[in-house]
Amino acid sequence: MAMSSFLSTPSVPALSLEINGAPVGLVHDFREQMTVEVWAAAARGSNLPAVLHAGSVRYRVRLSRVLLDNPLLSDGITPYGLHAFTLSIIGQSKTVRFTGCEFTSVTVHSEAGASMIEEAELMALDRTVTAGGGS
Repeated sequence: MAMSSFLSTPSVPALSLEINGAPVGLVHDFREQMTVEVWAAAARGSNLPAVLHAGSVRYRVRLSRVLLDNPLLSDGITPYGLHAFTLSIIGQSKTVRFTGCEFTSVTVHSEAGASMIEEAELMALDRTVTAGGGS
């Protein structure tokens, strides 16, 4: 009877993951959320808001089941040692690139002989999408 490890390569097509242009592994899936700082401004002499102003945009990205084939720890670099980095997620039909990234949390799952990032969350300053991805 064959046993499969939780850390084995996902059976669904994985997305390629790059940090600062260097391939680092595969990610099973990711979610992103855009937030915008908004504040109300009142008209002169009034307490009622007259207009809403939009401020800076931020992106919260959550990666799930990251399998590293070029482990960040091999060079003694931890995810928290990366600052203002670029994260690229490359799929079959598009590449999503986040810039100005900072990790906010990382959860690692380890088994004998292998480990993976179960979930990682980061904040990014900018996001671009380009058509075309990996092969």
